[in-house]
Amino acid sequence: MHLRKHTAALSAAALLAVTALFGATSPANASAVNCSVGRYEGTRTAWALCTEGYARYAVLIYVTHPNPNSGMGSWYEAGPCVSLGQLSEYTPSHSIPFVVASVVPNC
Repeated sequence: MHLRKHTAALSAAALLAVTALFGATSPANASAVNCSVGRYEGTRTAWALCTEGYARYAVLIYVTHPNPNSGMGSWYEAGPCVSLGQLSEYTPSHSIPFVVASVVPNC
């Protein structure tokens, strides 16, 4: 139970760090909408594509180290920041499992 609380706290801290690095959205900021995210089948490459809005964006992945005793926990990684209608693609340099989380708007 203690490990879950610690992991949740680390995840929340990582999300706050990503928000601080790439900017937060608010009604005053134009953001990308109508976004799709995914992973190319049989590869480790994640992608994101937004087709409406005025913002730049990047694909965001969530990485979880498979060994809970490694001390590494979980973290976010972002792909390149692109303009509306362009693909943001990202292939991590490590082989640690990940899921495609979302997009980072207004990067």
